[in-house]
Amino acid sequence: MLHCRVLYFAYGSNLDSENWDLWCAKKGFDAGSIEPLGPAWLPDHELVFHYQSRLRKGGALDVRPRLGAVISGALFRVHDWEGLDAKEGVSGRYYRRISVTALTDDGRAHPATTYCVCDERVGSFVPPSPAYREIVMRGLSRFGHRHDGFFEAASNVPASASPSAIFAYGTLMRGERNHELLAPQVLRAHGPARVGDAALLQIDWYPGLVLTEGGTVHGELYELHDVATALQELDSYEDFMGYESASSLYRRSLIKTVSSSGSKLAWTYIFLGDAGQFPLIPSGRWSGA
Repeated sequence: MLHCRVLYFAYGSNLDSENWDLWCAKKGFDAGSIEPLGPAWLPDHELVFHYQSRLRKGGALDVRPRLGAVISGALFRVHDWEGLDAKEGVSGRYYRRISVTALTDDGRAHPATTYCVCDERVGSFVPPSPAYREIVMRGLSRFGHRHDGFFEAASNVPASASPSAIFAYGTLMRGERNHELLAPQVLRAHGPARVGDAALLQIDWYPGLVLTEGGTVHGELYELHDVATALQELDSYEDFMGYESASSLYRRSLIKTVSSSGSKLAWTYIFLGDAGQFPLIPSGRWSGA
């Protein structure tokens, strides 16, 4: 179980245990002050190199908002923030802490803290050194992540939207009343798909997916050709007002899907209302046409 308020989302050099352990040993901090919990993703953000680091002899990573883009990283439980703050140069106003929402591939969202470069240190693109590239790539591999987003940032290329698939389980499916909202955004239809540890509720004329152990929800998987445009429209339709909003009816999340194309990470919308007020759809299949 991940517990909020003490979680740290790492996306750069702190993903690499070797680099973290060496730094702590050199500076006299306890390397055990952060405890790795597993891979996670920062939604609607991209990596960027616009900060010159003397320590790294080149660019060092930062994050900035970008709808539909996702940053691969990991969640850590923090037992003492002193070492992290020192490594990130908080007292010298190199980086500062910010509150974010991190996603895991079970559909859950986790309030967390990460670091971003202080505004006064942001400049133009600065490529990373070979040594820094190796550290970050080693850290990404540690948590099973690909390096695509990092390579894009290191080449000063805008982040491609990934994941680019959406799991539809209700009125957006083929033949349902609002499929026409999704259809123009579809690049490829993967066909039937399912997600585990989830259940389907009859909310009204539409269903809601909730997370629960042991259940299965059946739906359809679609690849999107313009993820940012599609998500902007679908967020409005699903009444998702952003990760910091307490008024959303649904939350856009990431979830592991299974289809004929194999296992794939995809966007979906999790119902946020009181699940106890609505009847369960035992089959986990919606048919409201």
